[in-house]
Amino acid sequence: MREMNIFLAILVYLVMAVILVAGVVLAVKGTFWLLILAALGFVLGVTKISILRQ
Repeated sequence: MREMNIFLAILVYLVMAVILVAGVVLAVKGTFWLLILAALGFVLGVTKISILRQ
């Protein structure tokens, strides 16, 4: 079970990193909606996997 949590955490970090980079690129162009949603999703995803599973 622990291996699956580690795999899910790595997967969340990679997916959210891609979305955050896309959000930063859009923020440079003047639109911040993807960056805000990605930051919230990152916090919720990491919290769900790492903190609430303990």
